Amino acid sequence: MRFYGKISRLLGQATHLTARKEVKMAKCARCGKTTTFGHNRSFSMRATNRAFRPNLQKVTVFENGRKVQKVLCTKCIRTLVKTV
Repeated sequence: MRFYGKISRLLGQATHLTARKEVKMAKCARCGKTTTFGHNRSFSMRATNRAFRPNLQKVTVFENGRKVQKVLCTKCIRTLVKTV
């Protein structure tokens, strides 16, 4: 760990920036739909936490004459197919 810090200082880079990874959130690129939270309800009406996740798919889309890979929810994919 110390050796890594010395190397990064020699290169002129901050240690905390080189070690950090960028985490992408599950989010639709078109409408911005993300995970929402709610409750499961049993027969006794006891509430337990749960997540409602959007149905996200990787799709290749033509944008300004170029192929671009995007993460879209299925509702947005259907809308794009209807408009084309």
